[in-house]
Amino acid sequence: MNNENSYSVILPTLNEVGHINSLIKDISNNFEKFNIKYEIIVVDDNSEDGTVEEILKINNSRVIIHKRTNKKKSLVDSLNEGIIISNNENIIWMDADFSHPPNYIDKFINLRNVKNIDVIVCSRFLKESTRYYNIQNKKKAGIDFLSNFLNKICKIFLFSDFTDYTSGYICIKKKIIKSIKLNGYYGDYFITLITKCKLANYNILEIPYEERERASGNSKTTGSKVSLIIKCFFYFVALIKCILKKNL
Repeated sequence: MNNENSYSVILPTLNEVGHINSLIKDISNNFEKFNIKYEIIVVDDNSEDGTVEEILKINNSRVIIHKRTNKKKSLVDSLNEGIIISNNENIIWMDADFSHPPNYIDKFINLRNVKNIDVIVCSRFLKESTRYYNIQNKKKAGIDFLSNFLNKICKIFLFSDFTDYTSGYICIKKKIIKSIKLNGYYGDYFITLITKCKLANYNILEIPYEERERASGNSKTTGSKVSLIIKCFFYFVALIKCILKKNL
């Protein structure tokens, strides 16, 4: 078994009890199609709804639970801690709410097998992609308008050949992410990560995907208006820093 073709999936969780075991099962099923080494690292940010207890019901030695207790809740720190304890050569991380369908793991693996790609990103903004509100014929939420606007600005001022600077659904070689520690307040870390990878001339490929609506529970992105405003502030701070880094 080629260790270069081994994968660690990092799932940062916070109150995902309603669907987490179904998500883990779907992820496992995608890997079982291939004869490759994999693990699923659940980094739980002190959930209070029984998420960890629910995962413990799964009889799967490939599932690792890493609990963040007595720590400030942080998506970025959760990802960094998951990366540190990962054991494989390729790192995937994705939202734990089912908005990132696990079936795209197949594409990550197949692309890695035939191409020398350093970073693969699922993009919501490619022509072939489909947003959850289009699938269900819903109105865009305020966060969707903001996301569209932010990514258009990033594309103008950073790199015009990249479309989704706030994706959060990625497959990246561990040797790369070990040298680029994730930094940020929330989803703004992804803007910085892509900028660093672009400036380092890593081979990056975006692929289209069909975004889904959260399976259950509440969004962490739009928890309250105050929280959303704070996150927006950090998104634009990250953008400005990346623009300066690119042009220095």
